[in-house]
Amino acid sequence: MNDVPSFRLRGIPPEMVETFAHLVFSPDDSDARALIEQLLEDGASAESIMLELLAPTARLMGDMWCSDDASFLDVTLGLSRIQRLMRQLRLPAGDLLLDRGAALLMPAPGEQHLLGLRMVEELLLRDGWRVRSLQTATDGLAGQAAAEEVYDFVGFSVSGERLLPALRSAIREVRAQSRNRNIRIMVGGVAVSGQARLTPPLGADAVVSDAQEAVIQARRWHALAGVS
Repeated sequence: MNDVPSFRLRGIPPEMVETFAHLVFSPDDSDARALIEQLLEDGASAESIMLELLAPTARLMGDMWCSDDASFLDVTLGLSRIQRLMRQLRLPAGDLLLDRGAALLMPAPGEQHLLGLRMVEELLLRDGWRVRSLQTATDGLAGQAAAEEVYDFVGFSVSGERLLPALRSAIREVRAQSRNRNIRIMVGGVAVSGQARLTPPLGADAVVSDAQEAVIQARRWHALAGVS
């Protein structure tokens, strides 16, 4: 398929991730912002920065917390700064020339980790989608949100296997209450990464490994809708 986004236009060295993590952990984020500005001036795309620098830095911070190399407070502050830096990369609304359709994003019920979902939101916006992103999804909220507008697809994020039963229920709610009877549903996150076998049991149409794959899948669905 030719209609696939080329996000990694300019490689960012993996060794830069550790350097960037220390900059984000510093007393303020001015040096981290300066590094991103320099990368943009050097020709790196915003998508490449999100996928090859911000996302790996977030994963590294989680590893540092697990190994006691960073405190919970450090990691919480660092992730908050990464989200702020990611918002700086957003295109002005007037620059989004395409209108591929409408997407609804939300965490699985009980999910607390939102950075990955935010990254998917930013990439979808840059790809021409209208995106509504929820901060939480309590019981009943998923179906209610899906019934408020005609969405082309719904994306869920889940990081813990203990949340999978609640996610299945939320997906059933969306199927039952969506105003689009042909609604597509994708699931991503640590709990399902690389586990396409979970697609039928969860009731989803696709399981994606990362933010880039989420956008590619969304484009595939958009192309199929145009053919039908």
